[in-house]
Amino acid sequence: MAVSSYGLRGFEEFYTDGDKKIQSWMKEIYNDTATVTQSRWLQQSIDERFYAGDQSLWNEFYSSIPVFRRKQFNFNKIKRIVNMVSGHQRKNRKTLNIVPVENSDQLTADQFNKVLIWANTQENVFNTLSDAFLGSLITGMNLLSVWMDYRTDPFSGDIRVDNLAYNGYLIDPWFKKKDLSDCNYIWVRRFLSKKQIASLMPEREKEIMAMSADTNKDGYFNFLPENYNISQRQLLPYDEFYYLDYRDATILVDPENEESIEWNGPKDNLKYYLAKYPNIKKQTIQKQTCKLAICVNNRVMYSGKNPYKSDKYPFIPVMAYYQPELPYYEWRIQGMVRGLRDAQFILNRRQQILLDVLESQINSGMKVMEDSLVDDKDAFKSGQGQALFIKKDAPLGLDSVQKIPAADVSPAFTNIIDQMNQSIMDISGVNEELLGSAEDDKAGILSMLRQGAGLTTLQLLFDNLDESMKNLGRLELDLVQSNFTPSKIQRIINEKPTEQFYNKTFQKFDCDIVEGTNTSTQKMQAFQQGMYLREAGIPIPSEFLLQMSSLQDKTKVIEQIVQQEQQQQQMQQMQMQVQMQELQARAELSHARANADQGLAVERASRVQENQALAVERRANAIKDLESASLDKIRAAKELTTIDLTQLQQLLDIVERIKGGEEAKAESLQKPQANETQTSGIA
Repeated sequence: MAVSSYGLRGFEEFYTDGDKKIQSWMKEIYNDTATVTQSRWLQQSIDERFYAGDQSLWNEFYSSIPVFRRKQFNFNKIKRIVNMVSGHQRKNRKTLNIVPVENSDQLTADQFNKVLIWANTQENVFNTLSDAFLGSLITGMNLLSVWMDYRTDPFSGDIRVDNLAYNGYLIDPWFKKKDLSDCNYIWVRRFLSKKQIASLMPEREKEIMAMSADTNKDGYFNFLPENYNISQRQLLPYDEFYYLDYRDATILVDPENEESIEWNGPKDNLKYYLAKYPNIKKQTIQKQTCKLAICVNNRVMYSGKNPYKSDKYPFIPVMAYYQPELPYYEWRIQGMVRGLRDAQFILNRRQQILLDVLESQINSGMKVMEDSLVDDKDAFKSGQGQALFIKKDAPLGLDSVQKIPAADVSPAFTNIIDQMNQSIMDISGVNEELLGSAEDDKAGILSMLRQGAGLTTLQLLFDNLDESMKNLGRLELDLVQSNFTPSKIQRIINEKPTEQFYNKTFQKFDCDIVEGTNTSTQKMQAFQQGMYLREAGIPIPSEFLLQMSSLQDKTKVIEQIVQQEQQQQQMQQMQMQVQMQELQARAELSHARANADQGLAVERASRVQENQALAVERRANAIKDLESASLDKIRAAKELTTIDLTQLQQLLDIVERIKGGEEAKAESLQKPQANETQTSGIA
């Protein structure tokens, strides 16, 4: 059901019975913006008709073409191009992921992520988002209406998301920000039955059921299809008028840390809190908020604060091309169709002329002299097997009736049509590779580069969609924190929410909303993330991946895989044991060799000491020999006293020879000692 409010339980004080002030304001807004809004609706309606391939559009939009007795054909090239961009988005859908900022609470972010996946899966939100994206490609902008449905869950409610087309809303023409923070008002109209409206406002059921559906139209929202069905008398106009306002907000300020936070609890609790923490100061500020007025059959039945317990608009704009700096409102918001309309018309016009030329070759007409045919109407006959009856007294006989030669089709004419086909793709930014119709035999890498170039020209569309998705995630988080009870959160995620879950500052400072791969459940998302980490080298267990997958009969598969892994682990353990034993044997062998080497080293060390003792002994003997030689010298000197000079010279020569021999002997004794020292060092 396409609605965006619910039974306003707890807001009975804002019920009203025809607030003239609100009605007057709404009427004034509609009259002030009627000109620019009607212009926007008209251009967007033409975009829709171009996309749909309406043949009657040519006579209305291009009034100068000759249409006498001629059927206007439409060779719709626009739908294929728009559907390609929409199909690419549907094929590569993204989802919303809540990730912690730096060292923030990971568990709280995971809980938010599970809740959002559950809510979006239950409501099929991403299909609705794709429908809104398609609408933006056609008309320029659709609105996602996010609301809380308390009809089946009166305590927490369920998040609903609807797609509002261009003709279902009236928005402030001068807003510029895509999060609608500077938008002054949004007026939405739907046509609902009495029972549908009564289910949304059960406290006003008697008044709603007593309303007459057979009322005159007010002339508002005249591009809605319900306004064209005059015979439909069982629907009532249901209006929601959201507008910006300000409310008193209490904030708590910590002068030491220079931090502030809004107080949302009871006033009595605030007194105890300030008494316990006297350094905290209280301030009252004016905070921007969003208020709501509900009109049923042009009668105000609710006027007050936003029943969704949020200060934001419950709408997310999904835009294609948006240029707020343009002074003309109907051209600020455009889709892909707007730039293709003229090229589509020229293509249709050329195709129509070509068909006329081809048909003229079959029967281009007859030249008939006066009083030549038995029946003058025979000149208008066409088709095969037709006969012309010529009078006997025709002025030129059979030559009195001649066929008019048909015009030849110039090859340049078909070239112009091909150029128009190419112009449509050039204007849209789409190439043959994206459409899958490239006929040239190019390498695969070149085709991929062409596809990437084509997507680059369309990147603005996908960036605007990503921004809308993030704004949708922020609004959903706000609604979850403001409306979902802890028991419902626990039922969804199978665990208690953390202390930070309901902290409003967590969304602002501690988490971020990013795009992720679209999955049907949080289990599938965990499965894909686990597979990515496993491919990156992180040892994610197979049992965990199978538990997260959507495989049928996965219990049996898990048991078999667990058994196989256990067997593999046992074999690996046996192999490790054998390897350990082998390593142990090698270690023992190495130890034995080390001991043997140590014994050999000790033996060689003892030999070094023996060699050193032997060298000392040899040195002592050498010294002894030198001393004996000196004694012999002294004896020889005594004997010199009795010898003459000649004999003395002979004796000196003999002494020198003896001395040289002794020195040579001493050197020969030192060389073996050096050799033994080197040998012991090598050992």
